[in-house]
Amino acid sequence: MGRSTFQQALISWFAHAGVEFSAIDTDSEHMTLSSWYPDIATFHPYRGEDDLLPCLNQAGGAPVELIDFPAQATNSVLTAFNHFNALQIFRDKAIRLTVLIFASDERAALTSGAQIVSTLDNQADYIVVTNPARFTSQVYFTSKLAERLKDAPKLDMPRITGATIEAIDSASKKARKALTFRDAEPLLEIGSKYELEHWRNRLFAQFEDHAAALLPDQDLVVNKVVRIAAKPLVTVDPFAI
Repeated sequence: MGRSTFQQALISWFAHAGVEFSAIDTDSEHMTLSSWYPDIATFHPYRGEDDLLPCLNQAGGAPVELIDFPAQATNSVLTAFNHFNALQIFRDKAIRLTVLIFASDERAALTSGAQIVSTLDNQADYIVVTNPARFTSQVYFTSKLAERLKDAPKLDMPRITGATIEAIDSASKKARKALTFRDAEPLLEIGSKYELEHWRNRLFAQFEDHAAALLPDQDLVVNKVVRIAAKPLVTVDPFAI
């Protein structure tokens, strides 16, 4: 779904904005966050419902905390929420959840999103994420889930060309470690560098616009995004030249 890429962009924005944050990686198969950010992300492998407990105990240690759960673990995590009365724990710790809902037409993603929203209801905030380069959203936007989340903020992930993704992968292989986009940029050719910078700035502007759903207090943002208005493409009448 582009989930890891989105999380990387979000972490990059936290750092740029000067927001104090931490991260928990529970995906024991990919360990994406902890391999990208070994100094930031704490690793608590989630293999079953009992493994939610360390996350609940740690949660709330920073003003903002990003938790990455394994794909396809929605039902298990929500069952664990019920077992440990997680929502009461969050209330006691003054934590407000923000959940990303990826607007994918895939049935598994729609089911997962519906399970989350039905279980957490208004005890969480939601952000709807579209990513046209990775998945279509036509079915999602005609679904009952979309109707239920019609007032939720929406974020559009810009496209990154395959050539730039391949260049990042090549740089990671040469470095023999997983490189974030930021780490890889100095090793890329100029076209890919500027593409990533433009991609990041467009996402940063959206994060800033929806800071109320991403942060407990918008005043946590110390450094704002410098916005450059895109010049619209001029329509030319070929017979008036």
